[in-house]
Formats: sequence, C-alpha cells, structure tokens
Amino acid sequence: MVMDRIREGVKKPWAKFVIFAIVISFVGAGYFTSSLFLGDPFAAAVVNGKSISVQDFQRAYAQTRQQYGEAFAQFVKTPEQERDFKENVLQSLISREVTLQTAEELGLRISNSQLRKNIQSVDSLQVEGVYSADLLDQALVRIGKSRSQFKKDMVSDVVLAHLTTGITASEFVLPSESEDQYKILGQLRTGRALAVKYSLFEDTLEIEEDEINRYYQENLESFRLEEKISLDYIELSIEGLRKDITPSEEEIQIYYDDNLDRFRSEEQRRVSHILIAGDDDADNLSKAQAIKSQLDEGADFVALVKSNSSDEFSAENDGDLGILSAGDMEESFDLAMNTLAKVGDTTAPVKTSFGYHIIKLTELIEGTTQSLDEVKQEIIPALQKAAAEEQFFAKSKILEEKSFEFSDSLAEVSELIGIEIKTSAVFSSRKAPGIFANQEVKDAAFSDNVVNARMNSNLVNVSDGHVVVVRLNSHQASVIQELDVVKDQVVNRIKSAKSKDTALVYAETIKDKILANEDVTQILADKNLQWQDLDNIGRTATVLPYRQLQQFFKLATPSDGRVSTDIMNDSAELVVFILNKVEEGSLESAEKSLADQAQQRLSRFYSNASYASLVEQGRNQAEVSRNLDNINR
Repeated sequence: MVMDRIREGVKKPWAKFVIFAIVISFVGAGYFTSSLFLGDPFAAAVVNGKSISVQDFQRAYAQTRQQYGEAFAQFVKTPEQERDFKENVLQSLISREVTLQTAEELGLRISNSQLRKNIQSVDSLQVEGVYSADLLDQALVRIGKSRSQFKKDMVSDVVLAHLTTGITASEFVLPSESEDQYKILGQLRTGRALAVKYSLFEDTLEIEEDEINRYYQENLESFRLEEKISLDYIELSIEGLRKDITPSEEEIQIYYDDNLDRFRSEEQRRVSHILIAGDDDADNLSKAQAIKSQLDEGADFVALVKSNSSDEFSAENDGDLGILSAGDMEESFDLAMNTLAKVGDTTAPVKTSFGYHIIKLTELIEGTTQSLDEVKQEIIPALQKAAAEEQFFAKSKILEEKSFEFSDSLAEVSELIGIEIKTSAVFSSRKAPGIFANQEVKDAAFSDNVVNARMNSNLVNVSDGHVVVVRLNSHQASVIQELDVVKDQVVNRIKSAKSKDTALVYAETIKDKILANEDVTQILADKNLQWQDLDNIGRTATVLPYRQLQQFFKLATPSDGRVSTDIMNDSAELVVFILNKVEEGSLESAEKSLADQAQQRLSRFYSNASYASLVEQGRNQAEVSRNLDNINR
C-alpha cells in the first residue's frame, strides 16, 4: 500500500521529532545550494532531470512578492537581499518539485474526471451554483495563465493535498500516548506568587557624592553627545525634473506616429482541439489521421471531440482551449495554430509531448490600433521621462563639474542649473533623515572635506537617476556632557542598579526562609507585600502574565513534603514562586473537547514529523542543479 511505503521512510527514531518547519528551510540548511548547472540551459533549475522553467520561476516570484505587499520594500532593500529573496523562491519551487516526484513514485495520481470535479466545485467559478467556463477564462486572463498551465498547477496542488491527507489519515495515536501527554498538558498546580518591584527600594537608597563621581568617570562615553550637522544641498533627480515638464501637442503627435506599433494589438486566436494520447505513438497518429479525414469529409467536430479526445477537461467544453497567446503551448502547437487562416479551419495532426492534436480555429480576433486620444495619457509620461532624463544627465554633469570648481559655495552651480539650494534639519549620523540615511550620502556629509575643510562634497549617487551635492551649514562637535548636566541621570542609574541588587537579596531571603520553613509574614508586612494565591491553575490560566505562568509550570514537582521555589526576573520586578502541589491531568476526567484537542495535537505532531521526514528524504536523494544567472537577469 502507498501509506506503507511512506511509513518505511519515517521509521528511524529521530523521525518523530523533526520539526515541520524544515520543509521550507532551504537556504539556511544548505539544501540545493550548488550553483553548478549541467542541465537545461534555459531553465531556472533541473530536479532529477525535470526542468523548472524561468517562466514558472517568474510567476512564483511575482506571486510571492505580491503576498508580501508593502512589506516587501521594508525587507528587501539591497541587491544582495533581492538575490537572496529570489533564491528562496527558487528553493520553494525545487522543494515542491521534489515532493511531487516523491508522490509520483508512491503512485499518487489524479484522474481527469476527478480533476474536472475539483475545478467545477470551486465557488468562484460558479453562477447560481452551476460551473461557468467563462468565469474560468476571465480568471485566467486576470492572473495571466493559460488553461494548460492552470490544469498543470491544479493537478500538482491536488496531488500534494492527497499526499498530505494520506499521511494525516494514516497516523494514529495510542490511548496510552494521549494519556501520558495529557498528564503533563492537563496539569493543575497550586502555589503562590509574590511580586517584588525594584522601585520599592529606591527611596531608601542614599547615593554619596563620591559614588556619583566614580560612576560618571567610569561611564564617560555613555554621556557623550553625538556629532550633529545641518547641510545645504542641491538635489537633482529625474522624477523631480519630470514634474515640471509639459510636452507640446506637436511632440505628442510625433511620438504617436513614430511608435504606432506599440498601440496596435496583435490578432488573437481562440481554438479547440482533439487530443489523441496513448502509449503507442504510431497508433495515436493513425487515429488522429482518421479523425482528420472525417473532418475533411464534413463530420461534426464537437461530436468527434466528445467521442475521441483524451483531454476530458477541454472535452467538457467542446474541446475549447480558450484564447491562446504565443508561448502558452508547445512550439509545434503554436506553429500549427498560426497557420489557420479562417474560422472553422483545422490542422493536420500535430505532435506535442501530450500526444497528437487536431486544432480548430473557432474565433479570430483582429488586431486594432488605438487612437491618439485613447493613448495620449500614456504618451505624456513617456515624453516627460525622456525629457527629464535628457535634462538630468546634462544638469548632473554641470553639477559635478561646477560644484568642484566652486568648492566653497553652491550658489553658482544652483544658478547655472536652475535648482534651488535646500537646507536640512540638524541631525546625527545615527538618526539621519530622508536621503541622508543613504550610507554614501551620510559618508560624504560627515567626511573630513565637508565637516573640517568646509568644501562641497563630490557628486553622490543616491539611486539611479538621483544625485546630490552637500556642504556644511552648521556643526555641533561630539562632546561629553558635564556632570552637572547629567547628574540626575547618574543618580537614577545608580539607584536602578542598586535597587535591583537589593530586591534580589530581599527575594532570596524570602526564598531561603520558606525552604527553612520559617515565617515571612513580618518581612512582607514591612514592604506592604502580599502573596497571590494560585489555586489549581492550568496552563491556559489568566491569573498570571504569560511569561510568569510559563515559569511557574517549569518548577519541579514538590517531593518529600517540601515545596519548590524559584525567583524570576520579569521587567520591573522580581517574582518569587512557591509550588505546593501538582495534580496530573487525567483524560478520563477531562472535558471531551479538551481530550479531543490533546489527541489531535499529538496526531498533528506525528503527521507533520512524517511529512517532514518524507520530504527530507526526497531532498537528500534528489539531483538538483540551478541556473542562478537565469533568475537574476
């Protein structure tokens, strides 16, 4: 059985403890990291001889980037980060392909009828509860995917879902395993907690002058004010120039006339097909030729689709494949399709990797040319950009030369290129605003030439089509603040450190007395402190903050009539715990919902471990080569 074969790969003792997250941890773990490429030179990667196309990578990259949304720009800021992001997307595709091949080896398949059922059950493809092929076509246009690609992806998704379901369904948890787990997860604990705030001890502390002086001298650098500057600068960018450019009507007309091809749409073809597929190539060709002869003699195409086509999915729609663009199908299919001149024409049998196709042209959509009025709003930004680029390169050359020639001022170059001088707010290197956060700009701003020699900086590239020249406006040197200025800070720091030490001594005294079975009532009363009773609380209790609750459940079970104690540092306080009693959880006495959750949690853990082990085994055995040049172009 398939599931027996899966289990053979996960019998090792460590398999149950593999964390599921390793399925997606590719780069960090070092899997598939070889950049040596020995396979298809046009592929992004090859897995056990099967190519992952650059188009598949580009589609996955676009989808993954879209999922990140605005956060993408926050996490991917440099070319190196962009390259790493792309490699992670490729690793995901490789892992998916490895898992699909593993599923295939295990004999997992999906029939055309099952695939058709899955597609027709998608809610978004139904009108009043009935499947609509038009809705599918509209959806495919929106996402830029052909029917054949959609079918391929759908098959992969269903097979992977079946693999996961198969593993999950095959896992079982013994009653004794659930009972043992619930003894821990269902524990009830009884004890006490005491919060000892550091601030309780600050008012009693007296800080001597020599102590203040000593702390100040030992920590001088922590009282240093950062160097700060304000800059005068000339900023030049293509985008800034573009906003002030208004193309003339004559320029717009000339651009339109010179670029008419851009505004013409290519003709489009909607086709249907009859696919003849099977193990015997010669027999397939013979059948296809016979069907073509019948068509030439006037036979009904739709009837022949229904009775002969191996593509059951398209056969449900009279063989319709929708509107196809170049590259949607294999080259031989595309070439044959484009030979059809009139609606109703059919091709001779065409061979692809799927079998033999007889293709019929069902709709020919002529190409059209958009009018100037229709595309005018597209032309204006293009002209603005072209003019802005021309101005940018001319002005940036003058800016570079003249800011060097007149190195003690920006006034002359500002007048020459017609760009005003701006002045920044005062800032430090650590908190530089706007363009000054750019490392190259920051380096120039705080350079010896600008700060000490009071000269203009060199021309600095902020980004493509964006440059700046800076000069010093004002300067605040880095200095250590005098003690009189920071004395309150010094006192507060000393008090904070001492209060923590004093609170710890106090908490440890309470802990020691409890372990010695001594009374602590008076010690607590002196500080107006009271215990918080914790009576039979579980792991999901809300009587303690989460971190404190976790610590309470880490305490060892009391034994020999003695309590367990611990001290926890939690932000602005110490917490003293006493654990008096631990009651093991019991599935028999637990609510049914809690018992079911415990069993499901353990079953999921086993299933995830089995799946992870299966994928890990496939990855270790896979022969993978990558062509990183193809994804980084």
